[in-house]
Amino acid sequence: MSNAGERIARRRKTLGISQEELAALIGTNQKQISRYENGHNDPTADVLIAMARALETTADWLLGLSDVEERPLRGVTDLNEDERELILIYRSKPASKRRQVVDIARVV
Repeated sequence: MSNAGERIARRRKTLGISQEELAALIGTNQKQISRYENGHNDPTADVLIAMARALETTADWLLGLSDVEERPLRGVTDLNEDERELILIYRSKPASKRRQVVDIARVV
């Protein structure tokens, strides 16, 4: 498994996303995601960018050029500390639990 492949798999699992879900997010199929994760194929630059976005990280981290796994919040300079914390909590949850976070926030 390549360094990028290991990181793709690790981040995908951290977010609770299946290979099928990741494939749908970036416009490919599950077999191709498996090939990337196992180091049999390297993603093109366009695929790497799409994957970084889908996995909420950076291409630099996926390639092993950075140790910062999570993409920093961008464009949120007008948010207060509580609002930023809510976004970080949301992002820390697996995809399967994010809807619950939103639903809870709406009820309170």
